[in-house]
Amino acid sequence: MSTTPHRHQAPPANKGLLALAGVLLAIPVVALMLVGTYAKDEPRVAGFPFFIWYQFLWVVICSVFTYTAYRIVLKARPHVPMNPEGDAYLDDESREDGLR
Repeated sequence: MSTTPHRHQAPPANKGLLALAGVLLAIPVVALMLVGTYAKDEPRVAGFPFFIWYQFLWVVICSVFTYTAYRIVLKARPHVPMNPEGDAYLDDESREDGLR
């Protein structure tokens, strides 16, 4: 008899959604690496040169992209629930809520 513990197979990840999340994370990196596209003084907004306010705008955009990528990864990699003690996976028939 084997002493190897029972391993529960997690559902496969959706690779397309994971790729989309990676693209969302790469967009701000690429956009800010192209310094020549925003290294200028005009137009000014509230007295700030374009170079400054453009980078601050990307702080907000990057936050939105990062949160969106996080939500996509959660959807792409389904969660396999465990029992309250955390030492075993719940099977479909042992789930209390009847959901999967």
